[in-house]
Amino acid sequence: DPVTPTIVAHAGDPVRIHVFGAFNEQNQMFSLEGHQWPLKINMPGADQMHTEEFGSSENLDVFVRAAGGPTQLPGIYLWQNHRLPYTAAGQWGYFKVLPAGSQSILPLNSGGGMGGRTAEAPTEKAPEVLSGGSSAPGPLSMLDK
Repeated sequence: DPVTPTIVAHAGDPVRIHVFGAFNEQNQMFSLEGHQWPLKINMPGADQMHTEEFGSSENLDVFVRAAGGPTQLPGIYLWQNHRLPYTAAGQWGYFKVLPAGSQSILPLNSGGGMGGRTAEAPTEKAPEVLSGGSSAPGPLSMLDK
């Protein structure tokens, strides 16, 4: 694998990619081989993009509805800044789409992963903030000193 960032997902999983344009006076082009995303995420009938322009200090919120494209095909896809000098400078990487059910990464919200674990956020509660020097576990408040 290259030393550039690699995105990994199961075939058919929804994927959200955040792209940020570092300070530069030239516009850049983000592209993802074999995939499309809506120009506006929640707009019915929005144009589908496979390359999107962004400028200095702009961000893109790329929401791919299914990893592996319309056919949900496992494989290695290329993401890149489609302006070749930027690609040559290292603004590219792989989007690895694993077969559905692969145990290389945790599944999304299905509960069917190894040991029943999933990649969703944990549901346990954080410990209560303590005050007054209680001996129960948890963070201590420095405001009550």
